[in-house]
Amino acid sequence: MRGGTEYARLSKVNNENHIVAIESDRGGFVPRGFGVDSSILPNVLKFQKLLNDYGIGKIEKGGGGADIGPLKTVNKNTAFVSFIPDSQRYFDVHHAETDVFESVNKRELELGAAALAAMIYILDQELN
Repeated sequence: MRGGTEYARLSKVNNENHIVAIESDRGGFVPRGFGVDSSILPNVLKFQKLLNDYGIGKIEKGGGGADIGPLKTVNKNTAFVSFIPDSQRYFDVHHAETDVFESVNKRELELGAAALAAMIYILDQELN
């Protein structure tokens, strides 16, 4: 929590305005979708069919997480998004000896990066 708390503190000191904060903290597995703050949920749902075509159309109300949560105290207008990967193997590596970069499946990580890029594009189109 120290990193997210310090980031929020510096954001306040620097008078930064965050439109959206995105967190990916559920593992680097095959992408399934996103948790999305209710303030932008209708904007994202417009794209659900397109996201479904790529297997990343699971959209849950929510968003956020431990790393970006402290920003809520700094900027009430920030929307929060969280990346949702497949969770079946999460505890095979989470806080285990196998929780090392070498255990990450490169292709699944690339798919997650592409899913996040797609979400960033959607947010750019809808929130600008």
